[in-house]
Amino acid sequence: MSRAIRTIVAALVVVVTALMSAVGVAEASTGPVRLQQLAEAQTNLLLSQYHGPPQTASPAMCNMGQDPEGVEGVFLLPTLSFGSGDLTFTCRVETGSVLVDLGGAVASEDARGDTWETASGEVLLFTRANLERICDDVLRFFPTAAPATVDGNAVSGTQVSTPAFTARVIPPSGQFWQDSVDLGHPGRLAASYCGWKAEVPLRQGRHVIRVDLTDVAGAPTHFTYNITVTT
Repeated sequence: MSRAIRTIVAALVVVVTALMSAVGVAEASTGPVRLQQLAEAQTNLLLSQYHGPPQTASPAMCNMGQDPEGVEGVFLLPTLSFGSGDLTFTCRVETGSVLVDLGGAVASEDARGDTWETASGEVLLFTRANLERICDDVLRFFPTAAPATVDGNAVSGTQVSTPAFTARVIPPSGQFWQDSVDLGHPGRLAASYCGWKAEVPLRQGRHVIRVDLTDVAGAPTHFTYNITVTT
């Protein structure tokens, strides 16, 4: 299994190994264009704020790397990066909705010659041109969204994979940064997101969103977002 698949929910190598014999081939779904664009923005935020292990979520706090007005009127909540564990976030936002990650992965380009084998047996290099196809295939390992609630009510997600986009990475991110250097464009790395997202509308006031990422993380992992909407 290639190291170039970077998960947002845990080590995908473990997830894929566990699911290989149990999960059939799913129909690839890219989801609504708006949700693709928001997923791209949230993934870019994750990568630009990732400082390497043991950072479990990226950004580490709600107010890092993003204006309270969010992106296109949507606030991008911190997502699970490359670890596990319970975390609580305190967020003050000025948007009518927030974007919640419900489990997924990031395929990123590299110069190591890593490959991904699709369900049909096609072997793909982790080049920018192949990232979207790889992510479409990876979706079969995320057949359902992680359970989540907003103020006690269930949240439903949408399966998404994005076209390749250019993300910003920083030296503390380790392999991400090294890949960008090896490819000749330090600080910039092509990536594609594949997984589950939910745009959750919120009225002015206080709200609590809870996401149970235990199954996909392979260890007890619960994120709690205490959100205050100010306008």
